Amino acid sequence: MDYTHTMMCGLLGAGPALAIFFLLHAKRRAWIPPLAWWLFLALGTVVFFYGLSHSTVPSFSRRITEVGKAYDHVDREIHNGYHHSTVHGFRFVPDGGNPINLETQIIFPYWNTPAIFDGQSFRVVYLDDDQRAFKNEAIDVEILSGKFAGFHDSFDARPVGKWLGIPFGAALAVFGFAGLKYMKDDAIAAASDDDDAPST
Repeated sequence: MDYTHTMMCGLLGAGPALAIFFLLHAKRRAWIPPLAWWLFLALGTVVFFYGLSHSTVPSFSRRITEVGKAYDHVDREIHNGYHHSTVHGFRFVPDGGNPINLETQIIFPYWNTPAIFDGQSFRVVYLDDDQRAFKNEAIDVEILSGKFAGFHDSFDARPVGKWLGIPFGAALAVFGFAGLKYMKDDAIAAASDDDDAPST
């Protein structure tokens, strides 16, 4: 997933998490033990990176499955301010069909020597959408011939899929990080409230 969409998905979870955190107020947060804050942070980080590494931008576009041959590898850089992503692309010639240029986030073995893949048979599932950051993105690739026959990798592009791990993980991680950051202040605020409470 490219940097812009990753940040958008992360903010989708981090924003509500911070809102809930501050709505709890210091006295309630003070009751949460430090181990819980660390667990929130650790679990959120794992879930976030799982979603990021197993998904691409969700899409309702038609999925097309074809078997054919790959040629003419090319790399394209996507720049977003100080950040950039590398897009791997190739010309795909389906059996009995017209050539189409595909792009993918999937990294093939020995991708730095792409000539070894020219003319090899691939089974590809791609999104019928050339308006995405990754044009006609190949989300599932299996190599059927050559030295690396049997290689298979995929990214989840379902509208309700693994990408949801990004906002959910961000929410947990931000909640845990904020809890650790404000833990000492919350304890002091809670103790102060107890001291100010009228005695019976």
